[in-house]
Amino acid sequence: MSNKNKFSLYGLPEKVEHCSKCLMTNQKPFSVNEMVHGVEVKKFGLDIHEDGLCSACHYADKKKDKIDWEEREKLLIEKLNKYRRNDGRYDCVVPGSGGKDSGMASHILKYKYGMHPLTVTYSPLLYTEEGLRNMANWINIGGFDNILFTPNGKVSRILAREAFDNLLHPIQPFKFGLKIYPIKVAMQYNIDLVFYGEPRSEYGSEDPNKVDKPGFGEEFYSIDKDQSELYIAGMPINELKKKHNLSDNDIEPYSAIHFDKLKSKNIQVDNLGWYLKWDPQSAYYYAVENCGFQPDDQRTDGTYGKYASIDDKFDSLHYFCHYIKFGIGRTRLDASQEIRNNHIDREEAILLAKQFEGEFPERYINDCLQFLNLKREEFWEKIDHFRSPHLWKKENNKWILYQELKELL
Repeated sequence: MSNKNKFSLYGLPEKVEHCSKCLMTNQKPFSVNEMVHGVEVKKFGLDIHEDGLCSACHYADKKKDKIDWEEREKLLIEKLNKYRRNDGRYDCVVPGSGGKDSGMASHILKYKYGMHPLTVTYSPLLYTEEGLRNMANWINIGGFDNILFTPNGKVSRILAREAFDNLLHPIQPFKFGLKIYPIKVAMQYNIDLVFYGEPRSEYGSEDPNKVDKPGFGEEFYSIDKDQSELYIAGMPINELKKKHNLSDNDIEPYSAIHFDKLKSKNIQVDNLGWYLKWDPQSAYYYAVENCGFQPDDQRTDGTYGKYASIDDKFDSLHYFCHYIKFGIGRTRLDASQEIRNNHIDREEAILLAKQFEGEFPERYINDCLQFLNLKREEFWEKIDHFRSPHLWKKENNKWILYQELKELL
């Protein structure tokens, strides 16, 4: 294959660089508000610094010995004191589905710091049995009031299929609702504080220049554009509505909040993990003890774990699509995080990646394809269409991920 044909489909660097500590590469894209981007948008990837470490590993090192966590907790308490109510009303919104992170965040806010959270759940596309059980335990054992919003299933199917066809990202519209709906609830209830759990900096998913400041930027959940300039599933909204005969009301759960509607509000969106030292494994143990969280009884397709992102049958397919587009699958993400938190070393992570990275999500694939109204032949055609030439080559009728760590080739 000639060099001129090894171009990147998504604008990411054509030369893959690997972090020398974890297993991440410069192909991991930053999180952005995809509602203002169409199919052709170019992505920015994880920084690999001159010392060979990625931004996520730099942040992990900073967490260990360069952040005064006692001072951060004082800042948290000051903030909570400002928003805490004693008149019976809710004073913060905690989005989540009863997983380890939302369980820990909501429980700490209520039972340690005396806040009065309203938990808000935007329903997964296809609940797993484990997800339903943990959702119930979160409310009944953890002890919370909850609003569960389930969007129009017919519209969800349409948008998920379009997002798969156009972006190889079937849960993208769901992600819009996940980010936006809890803030809409906060506005409706006149609640000025929204608290997520772990910050995106844990995974190198945001500009490293922003990690020293608390808060979740308005650009992720609000817009200053007219609806005609916005996108869902990679399509202009007006084109999407016309193609499928959708109304503004059908699109509402996925639509970002206009800046004009925020002007009269003082909503602060934040991550508890900026103030308290966050560790996914510790969050898991905390949620088990305090919220009745239960792991799956078998490992998740594509990785070795049993307790992270287990509420939606689409999760494993999502990470498989991520592997196809960026050469980064679920094992790589999970193992890299555990390296940073000193739970495993790089050698063990490589062994896990050799065994599970890029594994096909067979367990729930039939449910997902039925939801998408998609045949397996069509599925594989679309999968191969989204393989970037600078990452993949075909040899002997088999796709090979090259520019890979030599230990994984």
